[in-house]
Amino acid sequence: MTSLKNLVTESKVESLHAVVENGKQEFVCFTRLATNWIICITDGSEMYRTELDAEELESCRELAEISSMDTYLARIRKCFLDADLSISFVGTRATLSVGKSSVTINFDLFEAKAAEKKVELQNILFRLATTATSLEIDLEKANKTIDTLKAQKSQNTGGLMDFGPKMGTNPAKVKPKKTGMSVVNPTSKKRKAATGVVFD
Repeated sequence: MTSLKNLVTESKVESLHAVVENGKQEFVCFTRLATNWIICITDGSEMYRTELDAEELESCRELAEISSMDTYLARIRKCFLDADLSISFVGTRATLSVGKSSVTINFDLFEAKAAEKKVELQNILFRLATTATSLEIDLEKANKTIDTLKAQKSQNTGGLMDFGPKMGTNPAKVKPKKTGMSVVNPTSKKRKAATGVVFD
């Protein structure tokens, strides 16, 4: 049987995050992989979380009536990337609904303890900071590449010569035809057409 770690990492759901609006509030929903797969939501003040081991994750898949674990985790990943998530609260419990179509995956999350909250907030804070820094570096590299390509294109365009009529073999110059000269034999003059006998 595939381990929980392999399932989660191969499906790329070990470090998802998305911002979700709930009325006038905004929440960060995120996942991480420790001994178990952890799902959290926070508004920066309150924190709700749940931990799932391999058996619990399998039970969630069966409850969602999705045929395979790969399909199940792929749907979770896509919904996080699309921010296709919603949150509802009942007492100290929060329900994270993944997807809004006929196939909705629900997770019940509960208020985190003070120590858990501290760990999870630190985790998502540093992750988002690292992601932002990485994006800035990638953007800077992309801009430098674009500038280099523009400079190369400008140099290549400036170095091109206008070969226009000079390309290929030099065509022989066409000499203008002299008036009265024969087209068939250019060295002889045309004979004038006979006009007949003229009587005074």
